[in-house]
Amino acid sequence: SSGINAEWPLRPGITANSETDELLARKQDDNVGDLKDLLMASMQNTIALTEVVVQQTQQVSDMMLSLSAARIDIQGLKLKVGKNEAEVDKAAMANKISELKDEVKALKGDLNNGASVTVLNGEEENGDPKCAKVCSGTTGRTTTDWADYSGTTGVYKEVDISGCGFVKIPTITTSIEGSGYHWEITGTSAVYHAKAGSFKTY
Repeated sequence: SSGINAEWPLRPGITANSETDELLARKQDDNVGDLKDLLMASMQNTIALTEVVVQQTQQVSDMMLSLSAARIDIQGLKLKVGKNEAEVDKAAMANKISELKDEVKALKGDLNNGASVTVLNGEEENGDPKCAKVCSGTTGRTTTDWADYSGTTGVYKEVDISGCGFVKIPTITTSIEGSGYHWEITGTSAVYHAKAGSFKTY
């Protein structure tokens, strides 16, 4: 009995070492398998992320190209608008120049027409001879509205000559026209209160 008891602890020890090696081997195999699976999953995730990055980069690139094209279109529109405004300004300026030329021609015509009038002297200092002008008119044979002068037998008329455009008081001559006996009227050539735009006769 004592010999059996002495040998007994050796056999279980051998069996235990063998099982431990097998367990370690299996565990290592399992760990290697897990590492392989983890590595594969990581690689797949990396590939997927790379594809996402590539797609995002392409989208950003497309957006940048679209923005560049839009900027080019806007610049083109600005150039067209500026060109149109310049053309409008040129047309308006050309019209204004044409109007000014016509006004200058008209003024030259007036000066040339006035140049044939000779002013020897006058009540006021003479201006430029080219600006001299003659203006004539009538109060109307049947439309002259005479006004009573202070309740007497006399009459008077204020004559408007503003349409002549005189800048100074002109030299005024008057006469009266009628169908009879107007030769007896006195004062028909008398001019009172002469101004550049009006005068009175009594």
